[in-house]
Amino acid sequence: MKKILFLFSLILLGVSCESTPPTETELYVYLDFTEGQDYGSRFAEDIEQYTELLNLAEEGSSNFGKVKIFPLYDVSSARSKTVKLKEGKGEFEKNVLLRKKDIEKFQAQLLQTLEEMNAQYTGKELNSSHIFEPMCKGIRKLNKSDADRKVILMYSDMLENSDIANFHSKQGNSKKWLERFDAACDPEDVSDLEMFVVYPVDKKNDAKITKAADFWANYFADKGMDDEAFHYDTGIEL
Repeated sequence: MKKILFLFSLILLGVSCESTPPTETELYVYLDFTEGQDYGSRFAEDIEQYTELLNLAEEGSSNFGKVKIFPLYDVSSARSKTVKLKEGKGEFEKNVLLRKKDIEKFQAQLLQTLEEMNAQYTGKELNSSHIFEPMCKGIRKLNKSDADRKVILMYSDMLENSDIANFHSKQGNSKKWLERFDAACDPEDVSDLEMFVVYPVDKKNDAKITKAADFWANYFADKGMDDEAFHYDTGIEL
């Protein structure tokens, strides 16, 4: 009997050592529609990357979180839509097949929400582009979150064109832009954030996008973001 209890204790110890608490992630996705963008099949192509950003790649993962989706257009405020994934069961209750279905259902709901927003806003080129303020407001919300991981994903050329700054202007003044940004919205702390900027291949604005990449990299570095947490590419590079 003692041997049986001893073996059972070892099994319990092994399970407890292997088990780790589930990770909660908040992912904010911003979709820039200021050039009349139509993201078409892009979301379906990137859905697996969203899964990885939420730490769900491992089969049967108990990790959980939510995705908030914001449109970017010609006003500084944006109404978001949210898709949530509940926490998976504990080690003794976990059913890998059921969890797989939960994640697939979450992916389908997320994809549908993204496509609905795309259908609502696509197709019309706008005269102005508010990127900074909606993004900054999102950062301030994320700062209040208790999530283990906080990620911002921007589908945008990051070319602000508003009363705060005009990245299309040949007389652009980075110093003045920074002063106006700080006056309009202080992101406070970005040291806990990861950011992925997915910019378009655009021959007309290629030089401006490249210049903007340096500006934003320096901006977030000055605000405390780790260099390795800032990603700027034509796709989600994980």
